[in-house]
Amino acid sequence: MAATIVTRLGRFGPYLFIVPVTTAIGALASTLAGSVAVVAIGAVIGLGWGVLVGRIAGWLSQREDRDLKLANRSMLLAVLAATTLFGGSLFAMMLYSAASSAPEIVLFLMRPPMKGGFTFFLIFNTLMEWLVIPAAVYLNWHLSQRRILIVAGALLYYAARVWTYLYFVPNVFEFMATSTGGPLSAELVNRVTRWVNLSWVRATIDGLTAVLFLVAASKAGALRSRV
Repeated sequence: MAATIVTRLGRFGPYLFIVPVTTAIGALASTLAGSVAVVAIGAVIGLGWGVLVGRIAGWLSQREDRDLKLANRSMLLAVLAATTLFGGSLFAMMLYSAASSAPEIVLFLMRPPMKGGFTFFLIFNTLMEWLVIPAAVYLNWHLSQRRILIVAGALLYYAARVWTYLYFVPNVFEFMATSTGGPLSAELVNRVTRWVNLSWVRATIDGLTAVLFLVAASKAGALRSRV
């Protein structure tokens, strides 16, 4: 009886981790629309997507000779995406920090045509949130040497994404909406400076996530848990 319960928990373990995360991300991403109905729809889509990725991952890895190959490839993809994202974050922070003494330049970097690298971060964060990390978790959950590292990296990354949706993105939209003419108020200068300083924390989290995924990928994956 106890063994059966443990086995079931092991089987549904990645679902219990990924599905709530994708549900929350779907809801938070939808808050930008400002409608409760849209937020609810986003949460439902996130829930369904989390389950769908798990089902597809399970179906693809049914064959014994394929599951380890898929696990390794998903980790290589995770490392590629995470390190590229960290590189972009580091580059953006170097630009922002160099201009931090002149908040007007920081605002210029956030506005068109620069947009603070908006397209780059939209593409890579969307891939990480919805595909790369969920796939890595589902396909590597049975590999005990990798699981804790992947989960730790995913927790760091998703925590930073929640912070981004609640703080960074709304502030960027407000900064972009401010008038470009005339001197900036002291309050706005303080907010821009704080945003840049806190962004270093977020960039550090991106770096830690990349390192954790890299270490996880280096594990041979030979040892498997029984759950």
